[in-house]
Amino acid sequence: MDLTKIERMDLLIRTQSTGRPNEFADKMGISPRSLFNYLSFMKDQLSAPIKYSNEMQSYYYEEKGSIKMGWFSSAVEKM
Repeated sequence: MDLTKIERMDLLIRTQSTGRPNEFADKMGISPRSLFNYLSFMKDQLSAPIKYSNEMQSYYYEEKGSIKMGWFSSAVEKM
């Protein structure tokens, strides 16, 4: 999984600007099959509450939130 793609997908989902699945895949530069694999990973492994709305023609999150990935040091700097 490409983490930059997941971060971009998260942004598009949060702003409800994904479009239909084929449009979303085009925006991401991936195949529709890859899109569904990423969405499954985000739902299953990252517990993202992703849904699709036919009315909005976009994916969205059922609740407010976002995916955060990366290293966040908890070390305290010594002076």
